Amino acid sequence: MSGFNPLSGDAERFASGIRAYFLERQPAALEARELVAYGAGCGSPERAAIMESALRQLWPAASISVRTDLEGAARGLWGGGSGMVIVLGTGSSVGWFDGERLHQRFPSLGYVLGDEGSGADIGRALLQDAFYRRMPDDLRVRLFGEHGPSLHEVLDEVYRSPFPSRALAAHAGRLAAFMTEDYPRELVTARFEAFIEAFKPFYTSEQRERVRATGSVAWGFREILAGCLLDHGMELQSVERDPLNGLVEWHCRRPV
Repeated sequence: MSGFNPLSGDAERFASGIRAYFLERQPAALEARELVAYGAGCGSPERAAIMESALRQLWPAASISVRTDLEGAARGLWGGGSGMVIVLGTGSSVGWFDGERLHQRFPSLGYVLGDEGSGADIGRALLQDAFYRRMPDDLRVRLFGEHGPSLHEVLDEVYRSPFPSRALAAHAGRLAAFMTEDYPRELVTARFEAFIEAFKPFYTSEQRERVRATGSVAWGFREILAGCLLDHGMELQSVERDPLNGLVEWHCRRPV
């Protein structure tokens, strides 16, 4: 099933994938009268309306509420508590949750202008270092093979892909097996530091004290993330692979 980002996605393809998914697994879901959707790129009324329009192809008469993936993470991770919430996956986002509302003062610029510390950001830095030969030669061979990454293949997968940020982020996973070595740790640390330095000015020191995080990158590099946050006076209280269980519990306890 393909994902959908209202900034750049294909709504028809997305709706078709959703329909096929539910027809195979849970046909009754297509008869729902009330729907809450959490998604990346849905942070403005205009983009939320695009997502709603895509979903309304499947649920034409339903009550549909579109919210950001960050708000879903905040509800799932914090419940009725308050603190910072960080999502580090293909992209990156951060906000402060007061127990009721999400305050997302830090702008989400996407993988071209922002997304520091994300999988796309780490993958971009890794590929640059490989092509510019700024990493140890032996590690370059172990990561990409004797001849290194193929320039033609990388440019093709990034610039012709319908999901270029995913194409970049896929390379970040290569580092997971080498995190005991200096270069991979320094690269990930540098990108997390860039992320933290970017969002710090948008929140008070009190708001930044307690942090909970989710996303594949946050989970995979959680020890480094915890250390970087601690260096800036922030305590990483927990990292979840997926906040969905907590989000379901939140909806069972509270109204939409």
